[in-house]
Amino acid sequence: MRAVLIAVTVVFSASFASAGTSSVVIAVGYNPSAPTVRMQVPADFVAMPIHVQNDSKDAVKRADEIEKALRSIADTLHQYPDITLKQGVVSLSAREQSALKSFSSYDSSTGSSAQLYLLGALKQDTNVFAVTKRLYQAVSSIPLGEGTKFTLGNTTLGLNEPEKYRAQILESISKSIAESKKSLGLSGSVDVEGLENPVSVMQLNEAELALFINYRLSIQTKTP
Repeated sequence: MRAVLIAVTVVFSASFASAGTSSVVIAVGYNPSAPTVRMQVPADFVAMPIHVQNDSKDAVKRADEIEKALRSIADTLHQYPDITLKQGVVSLSAREQSALKSFSSYDSSTGSSAQLYLLGALKQDTNVFAVTKRLYQAVSSIPLGEGTKFTLGNTTLGLNEPEKYRAQILESISKSIAESKKSLGLSGSVDVEGLENPVSVMQLNEAELALFINYRLSIQTKTP
């Protein structure tokens, strides 16, 4: 017996649990080395990361202003039913903020900040451009406190509950294995590892995502 090993490139996507129990996954960028067994689906939303920071020298005031900013964001978004908020990491520094400021981008490792995501719903009558403009509109309407500012990151696509597609992806993997054995003229037992891995999400274009599971396949072939 000899083993034929087929390895699948591992690609990770950012995931988090939103309010309640639903799962939300933000897609990674396109990777041509990702598994060939993929399922193509339309994206559910456009995600825009927001970095909230305050430049006050006083640590207590920084914490207060960042807390106020997060409340202000949540209150403002109530006016936008098509936009949801995903809270992220809050990092508060007890040290005094240096009076010297770099001309480069803000260094969150030396100050107080908060990271969050705005998720704009992608519906049949909208596209990534319209939703992104809507997100900009929402952010620009949020009142800012003294010394507080927002830094917006690049938009990406995302999906709600990618695990609901697991059965379909597993079926496609099974068919692909059978076709591979037939085309290569192989016979013998098949060992598949990694099918318990989460469903990964990859961005294909401005509106669609590719779903897949990272796995390893080995076929024990019979020696003549």
